[in-house]
Amino acid sequence: MALKNDRVIDEKHGALSPQFGFTVAPGHIVYRHAICAVCQDGHIVPAGAKDSASVIVAVAGIARHQQSDRDPGYVDCMKACFALPFDTKPSWTDVGKPVYAIDDETVTLTETGSDGKRLRVGSLAGIEIDGTPFVTVG
Repeated sequence: MALKNDRVIDEKHGALSPQFGFTVAPGHIVYRHAICAVCQDGHIVPAGAKDSASVIVAVAGIARHQQSDRDPGYVDCMKACFALPFDTKPSWTDVGKPVYAIDDETVTLTETGSDGKRLRVGSLAGIEIDGTPFVTVG
């Protein structure tokens, strides 16, 4: 299900990763910790958006804060290791496999869905002792 508000996600801390600033595409809003996709024109939209005026080309990262297209400024998109919800729970045999965005909240190990080819978010980094999967975004 796509995000309708900000969320809190766990992060595994490691070496610093690059963050890049983006402006939100017209007609869109990204929520804090949403998976963001970057368009060919350099704007971002929530991953899984179908109504972007520009072609979506890649995953930009995880939004540091909420912002709409009407707000001045930019959103930093983080690349690191985050706990992201999966459509189907992965196992340790899946570690290292590519992970794809279903929408701005949920990821999957399946590259294609009924909506076509999905954007690669990163790879499955590991699974916490409580079963929480972590994805290296970037």
